[in-house]
Amino acid sequence: MNSSEDVQASDTEQLRKEVARRRFWQLIAFAAAMSLVIHLAIVGYLQLVERAGRPSRPVEMVLEFPTMRTVEELTAQSSLDLEEPQESSLSELEQMLEPDTPAPEEASSSDLLESDVGSMKTLGGSGKGVNTNDGTLGGAGGAASFFGIASKGQRFAYIVDRSGSMTGPRLAQAKQELKRSLMGLPDYAKFFVVFYSSEMEIPPGQDSWYRAKKSQVKKVSRWINTIPAEGGTEPAESFQMVFDLHPPPDVIFFLTDGRISGQQALDIIQMNNRSKNVVINTIAFDNNESQVLLEELAKKSGGLFRFVPVRAAR
Repeated sequence: MNSSEDVQASDTEQLRKEVARRRFWQLIAFAAAMSLVIHLAIVGYLQLVERAGRPSRPVEMVLEFPTMRTVEELTAQSSLDLEEPQESSLSELEQMLEPDTPAPEEASSSDLLESDVGSMKTLGGSGKGVNTNDGTLGGAGGAASFFGIASKGQRFAYIVDRSGSMTGPRLAQAKQELKRSLMGLPDYAKFFVVFYSSEMEIPPGQDSWYRAKKSQVKKVSRWINTIPAEGGTEPAESFQMVFDLHPPPDVIFFLTDGRISGQQALDIIQMNNRSKNVVINTIAFDNNESQVLLEELAKKSGGLFRFVPVRAAR
C-alpha cells in the first residue's frame, strides 16, 4: 500500500509540474504576441506621423489634344482669321467674375462733403437734413464725387451740358471727370447719365438705373466718348426725366457752362419739390454768368455750388 501511494503521489506531482510548465510557456507566448502587436502599432503610428509631416508632392498632369494641323500651320495662321468674341459673351463673363457687394442700409438723406479743389465760395451748402458735428448732412450708402463735390447716397444722376459752347477742352474735361466719377462708384451704387442741350442724349437702352459694375461703367464710358457738342442750353427736360425715375435719385450733379434763366431754375426747384427733395449739386463750368441762380438751386435742395475753371491744354 505504501508503494502504491508513493507511485500515485509521484504521478500527481509530475502532472502538477507539467501543468505549471505549460501555463508558463502560454504566458510567455501571450506576452510575446502582445509585445509584437504593440510594436507594430507604434511603427504604424510613426509612419503616419512621418507621412503627415512631409510636404505633398505636386501632381503633374499633361493633357494632349489631337490636331490634324502641324505646328507650322498653326503659327502661320493669320490673326485676321480669329473671330472676335461677342460683347454679350464678354459681358456674361465679367458678371460672373464680379462679385456683388451688398448695399448698406438705405437712407433718405445725403451727406455732402467739400474738397479743396479750387473754387468760388458757395452761398449754399448748409442744406436740409440731419446736422452732424462737422456741419455736413447725415446719410448712409456709397459716395460719389464730381468736380470736387462729394455726396453720399446710393443713386446718383449726372446731368451734363453738351451744348455748342462746350466744344473743345470743356467737353473733353467734362467727359474725363464724368468717367472718373463713375469708375469711383461702389458696385452696389446706381447711376443715370444725361447729356443735355436742345436735345437729350442718354446711353442706349438706359430706361432706368444702371448698377455701377465695372462692365456696365466701361460700356457707358465708351458711349460717353461719342457725345458731340451741339445745340442750346435747355436742361429742364433732362431734370424731368431724372425726377421721374423710380425710385428717385439721392443726388443729382448738374453741370452747365452757359446761362440758365430764372424761369428754368424755378421750374427745376418746383420739380424737386414735387419729388422727394433730391440733393442737387451745381457746377458752373468755366462760366459764372449763372452763379447766383446755381447757388440758389443748390441751397434750396441742400446741395453745394462750385465754380470750376477749365484746365489749360497741355
